[in-house]
Amino acid sequence: MKKCNKCKIYFNTRESRCPLCQNDLKGVDCEDIFPENINLKANTLILKSLLFLSLSTIIISVFIELYLTNTLHYTLFIFGGLLANFMFIYFILKNKQDVLALFGRCGVVLIIILLFWYFITSNKVITNYIVPSICFLEILFNFISFIVLKKYYIVNYLRLILLNILLLVIPIVLILLKWTTYYLLSLICLLFTLIILLWLIIFYTSDIKDELNKIFNL
Repeated sequence: MKKCNKCKIYFNTRESRCPLCQNDLKGVDCEDIFPENINLKANTLILKSLLFLSLSTIIISVFIELYLTNTLHYTLFIFGGLLANFMFIYFILKNKQDVLALFGRCGVVLIIILLFWYFITSNKVITNYIVPSICFLEILFNFISFIVLKKYYIVNYLRLILLNILLLVIPIVLILLKWTTYYLLSLICLLFTLIILLWLIIFYTSDIKDELNKIFNL
């Protein structure tokens, strides 16, 4: 029998990782009693969600750019980025790592790179459109990932809340420091992020309290 030191649960399985949190299991292999591969099912759902968001983003981008400029220069750039992102996440899921944590890290790193790019070039397109759009897509994808994966993994609610707070702060900073001259996307991101943050706090209050109790031994 194998044990997950994080979940404190024993499993009869041949799997090397915990089916709940994806941590390494310790112990001896034994007969697998799970009726289905829940990792595979969760990963398939999240890939479908990512594919839906990616295709929707490309369709919207094509419509907006053709309407405004009658070209597809930015859309091709977005398509390349989404394709690379899809392949990267597919690799992550294939290796059964902590999906929600890695999504959050990738989003934050991408936003930092974009802001660094803005400081170098002073290109307002980055802060007017790209950064708010990335923040919005990040919070939307985290929301969908949470809904899909909460049945299969133990979710770190505090980490999700901290990520939401960061994504809430970014559009506020863009507006207050006047790094953006087009406020609509930043305001949409701000509003949506605030709604998701309130949703987490209101509907998962007990789970958040449990995590605080574990961390601070309350």
